[in-house]
Amino acid sequence: MVPGDSVSRYDLLLAAIALPLVVAGVIGALLPVGMAVALGAGSVPATGTMGYALFYRPPGEHGIA
Repeated sequence: MVPGDSVSRYDLLLAAIALPLVVAGVIGALLPVGMAVALGAGSVPATGTMGYALFYRPPGEHGIA
């Protein structure tokens, strides 16, 4: 990114996909919960965000290519 550029909607969506997985990984590492259970639970909101980004408001819609 060039200084002065703003953060786009797509940048925020990528962060919103990764954030639940990172939080779930930290929870799985710190608490006595299985890592597979923690990451499985974290994948639910990540998958929902990805579905929103791909199907509800896909790239190229609303005049943005």
